[in-house]
Amino acid sequence: MNGVMLLFSFLCLLIGVFVFKKLWIGAFCAVLVLLIPQLFLASNPYPTYYLLLNTLIIWTELILLIFGAYLFYFTLSFHQHFDSFTANVSTLNSRIVLAIILCFFIGGFMEGIAGFGIPALLIAPLMLNAGFKPITAIVLPLASNTTAVLFGALGTPLKIGLNIHQINEAVLKTLLINALPALFVPFMLIYLLSQTEGLKIAWSKEWKILLGAGICFYLPFVLAGLLSIEFPSVAAGIIGLMLFLLVFVPSSEKIAYRIWWQTFLPYLFFILLLLIVKLIFQNHSFRLTTYTKPVSFFQPGLVFIIATFGVLFYFNQSSFGKQFFNLAKVSLHKIGFPALSIFLLICFSQLSAQMLSENISNFTSKLNTSWQIIVQPLIGICGSFITGSATMSNLLFAESLNAINSTQLGLLTALLHTGSAIGNAISLQNIILVKTVIPDNISERKILKFNLPVVGLYILLVLLSVLIIVNFT
Repeated sequence: MNGVMLLFSFLCLLIGVFVFKKLWIGAFCAVLVLLIPQLFLASNPYPTYYLLLNTLIIWTELILLIFGAYLFYFTLSFHQHFDSFTANVSTLNSRIVLAIILCFFIGGFMEGIAGFGIPALLIAPLMLNAGFKPITAIVLPLASNTTAVLFGALGTPLKIGLNIHQINEAVLKTLLINALPALFVPFMLIYLLSQTEGLKIAWSKEWKILLGAGICFYLPFVLAGLLSIEFPSVAAGIIGLMLFLLVFVPSSEKIAYRIWWQTFLPYLFFILLLLIVKLIFQNHSFRLTTYTKPVSFFQPGLVFIIATFGVLFYFNQSSFGKQFFNLAKVSLHKIGFPALSIFLLICFSQLSAQMLSENISNFTSKLNTSWQIIVQPLIGICGSFITGSATMSNLLFAESLNAINSTQLGLLTALLHTGSAIGNAISLQNIILVKTVIPDNISERKILKFNLPVVGLYILLVLLSVLIIVNFT
């Protein structure tokens, strides 16, 4: 019976997206399918009440983060902070180089400090201001938000999603199996660019720059990943960008380092605040009830808000308080409707988590290791597609790994995690977020049409990497 309800709820979700082209309709119907039997037909509905309370807690933390990140960006944008940067990058003759810089490197950096769909939310307006089409400004930041998600915002997908707090076999296998795909991500992005912008790419000429971008990103990524699980994406974004600019961008088109420093100084200020607050509050939390998830005092969304106060004080010392409330009001209005869809998606993931875990465990426990290798990343992709987060996807399916009796558990964990990371490129929640900052009403179906092949190719490269590793170890 539970399996039928779960299948029907997924069907409702997909019909809402692909037939009615309204995600909230599908999510609302999917929630009703699961909620009504649990709340009104079950002999003991109290566990469902606690699930709904957990939904509210998760939603509040996530919306606080989204609101804080958008407010921080909107405040900088309101004060023309990005105008000099946009003017300089727009002078680059190569749209390829510009797309790689904005989506691959800066997007990776943003993922390392914020995560949860915020990189695409922040990069899309920069793409639009730099002269790219609206569809490009949506598709490319989402498609590039893959490899960097493996470590995400200061290691959150690993620490919270998989309860991994230090480097272990799963982390090392994650770095290995994503080496080849990371090198090919720039090629995938530029192929998408050719499709959305109608550009003809001279692949015989551009392949060196694209391969160079992948190498510049992956080298600091893997080196940082061998030392900690918090900073690989941050290091890949910043250090990789500097290497790329130094080696592969012609001197005549180099943007002065002063421009980079001025543009990203507020984000460095945010990172400093984040590290300080994390050091003080990361081990402190409270519970609303015994049966609800703990609420940490360390909330990156609040740090974004504090950083916004600091930026406003710098820009306008006399009336920064009044300006803060005006900007906050606009930001709340901007994220208001997407917040409803996000709430419904979180509610759906909470209501379906136990049923999913039971069904997945029953299914995967009967598979041999070869089939597990194929299935695990697909499970992770489905989790991110539904929940919009690698962290939440890992939380949703990590328990199913306990049913696996295999010497390759570290590899299978890495594969599940990899699927959860790259599923961000087609996450419904992330698509909704990025659409809030792009004026054109581009359908979710059109965005998925571009990014689904990217996810498929990434998976094939991951499986090829696994085949190479298994044969040579």
